[in-house]
Amino acid sequence: MDEDEVASILGESSLNLATSARPTVPQRGENRAFDRYFDESTRHHDPSEVDFQELRRAAWATWKINPPAALSGNTRENDNDDDELARVLALSVQEHFSRPTSRQPSVGIVDDEEDEDLKRAIAMSQEEARAPKRRKREETPEEERKMLAEAMAASLAETGSTSAVSSTNPTESSSLSTNEQSEVAKSATPMQETESVPTPGLRIGGQIIDRAQLERERRERQAARQAASTPASDTPTPNASSANTRPQAGPSRIAGMSSISSGPTAGPSTPRANSSPKHPLQSEGSFPSDAAGEYYPYGELRHVALTIAEPTTERTFSPKQVIGTHSQISLIIMSSFVIDDQWIMDKGILPPPEDVPTIVVRPHPKDKQEYNGKIQSYPNGEIWVYPKMINYHGSAHMKYFWIFYKTGRLRIVISTANMVDYDWAMIENTIFVQDFLPLPTPRPLRPDNDTHDFPLQFAQLFKHTRIHTALRSMLHTHPKASEINFKPDDDFAAMGKYDWSKVKVRLVLSIPGTYSGHDEIAKYGIARLGKVLSEEGWVPKSGEKLDVEYQGSSLGEFKIDWFDKFNSFLHGKTSRDLMNRPKPVEWPNIRILFPTLANVEQTILGKAGGGTMFCGKAFKEHIRHLFRDSRSKRGGVLMHTKMLVATFEPQENRLGVEKSTPMKSVKRKADEMKDDVGGWVYVGSHNFSIAAWGTVDVKKNPPTCTIKNYEIGIVFPLERGTARAIADKIAPYKRPAVRYTAGDVPWDQYAHRE
Repeated sequence: MDEDEVASILGESSLNLATSARPTVPQRGENRAFDRYFDESTRHHDPSEVDFQELRRAAWATWKINPPAALSGNTRENDNDDDELARVLALSVQEHFSRPTSRQPSVGIVDDEEDEDLKRAIAMSQEEARAPKRRKREETPEEERKMLAEAMAASLAETGSTSAVSSTNPTESSSLSTNEQSEVAKSATPMQETESVPTPGLRIGGQIIDRAQLERERRERQAARQAASTPASDTPTPNASSANTRPQAGPSRIAGMSSISSGPTAGPSTPRANSSPKHPLQSEGSFPSDAAGEYYPYGELRHVALTIAEPTTERTFSPKQVIGTHSQISLIIMSSFVIDDQWIMDKGILPPPEDVPTIVVRPHPKDKQEYNGKIQSYPNGEIWVYPKMINYHGSAHMKYFWIFYKTGRLRIVISTANMVDYDWAMIENTIFVQDFLPLPTPRPLRPDNDTHDFPLQFAQLFKHTRIHTALRSMLHTHPKASEINFKPDDDFAAMGKYDWSKVKVRLVLSIPGTYSGHDEIAKYGIARLGKVLSEEGWVPKSGEKLDVEYQGSSLGEFKIDWFDKFNSFLHGKTSRDLMNRPKPVEWPNIRILFPTLANVEQTILGKAGGGTMFCGKAFKEHIRHLFRDSRSKRGGVLMHTKMLVATFEPQENRLGVEKSTPMKSVKRKADEMKDDVGGWVYVGSHNFSIAAWGTVDVKKNPPTCTIKNYEIGIVFPLERGTARAIADKIAPYKRPAVRYTAGDVPWDQYAHRE
């Protein structure tokens, strides 16, 4: 197995991790207790009308997460587990029988681009025409996450909602968004009318975890540490006068900082906002709104609204906030690496696809390679697009939304969170949302227009993943097609109807393939990032060095040559610049943020919450000095955010003293200084791996770049003079991150999970 395949696996490959992440469903006879349980629960179902294999998978998932307590002699809990398993099976059966009867659009899609392979796939799809309304995915590379999410959902169902609003643990409720708190309060009302009952803990596998108790104990330890290390006179006093201020953000052109520090205001505040630097992608004051809800014309970057961990004064995003008012949506185009369809349906995260045309980009089923690169439509009107994977390796790892509202505006979302409950409630993730209003008169997109690069990048991605094919089919078959106000004609020329002038981020895509020649190489992956940094001038000046760190949830296996090339692109170099590059002898100083075993053990969920962290073979003793422990600002949760932070710092001379600034630099004009850039931040789906970013080979003629994954993210500048402080504000983790000590080891879910 070559290094790219290893990196693909460690980079959350949708095809290779699933086998090791979770054992398969036992065959009949391998687990007699489970066989009896399954037979008893499904005795009323007709095998000719129900997919028993699907039911068996659902039953086994519940069995593994929350096994019947009768195995340990607890009859009362066994009754509850019987009910739980019956509920899961009933939901599965309900999905099988919830298909529409009045309309049956074709299950496959054929157009001029389709080949014989697709026709065969369509024939197989037709055998599945009785597909459920939202079919639950089979095992995925992050099945542990889904198992944990299901366990948490089951636990919350048992508790009623009491634990979420318990008066004995106000910190959890205070971390929820306002909308979520009101929903929780409503659901808790019936519980308040009955006599008090003990709040059960969270059940994960065979363990019972009392989240409230864990949180209280953790806070006591934290308070003790602070009391021991902080003199009373140094204790900060909250600044009440600053409670209603928040960093500004404003209209933009891509190049220059003046666009980032100007513009209208929006939102409630963060402490000490008067003295702290302005967040480039957050606004203060009130946001505009329409029938579809609040919107963000200048772009808004926030972290997810966790339901555990410490409260925050910062604004956050919940899934429902991001999606908006369902009745005002005319079309959704979305992509996610992992999707929990049951959670989406049960919690009403997305509108029903028969009501709102929905195109879902997702990895093809790992046991159906013939679906690779194909498209499926379902009786409910939903269309699934399976991106083409080269040689069946890599991951469709993108996480984005295009949401078209009946009010006329378009919302684009770029996220580090998958569409699973766990990613939004129990682990740090970061979401970028920007809304685009329609122009009075459409304007054709032009490559020489800086702000048009953003939609043009999406147009490339849509063509690669054949969104145009799916959209044409939907326009012909969906009952609500007349409400779709977006057409795929002429390479998505309809994008020209929106006002892109306020874009202040650059898009970075990875698309699987091997690209030849310098111009082609620069289109995707790490070479694309290098091109953007070079075009914008977001690079260190003479006498400065690049201070860079990478926070991710999955690491590839690093080789010094690739690591050195990666560092060159971070400095704004191009593949042409690497042609005569000397062989590296030292590892570039890129700090790698990844949680230690001790860190994971101290989190609220403990080892049970570390199922989405993959270090693999990335850690070696000779690069220990590069590793840092990533710890959330909100305490007690792990990091799923993928973030690359770079600041420009004074370069030291040979004596270890920072070089002084030349006098003529000090005398630069004020208008030059205000547009000056002191660093940049990348946020998106890219983990720190070859599979995600690609590998460039300049020794070949022509030079090539090979990429395994589909990825998407944004990069934006930081203002000079306050870049480091701005980075501190943007990052969801504590900066500076603490260096690994001699006894520290990175968390390894395969070696350390109990």
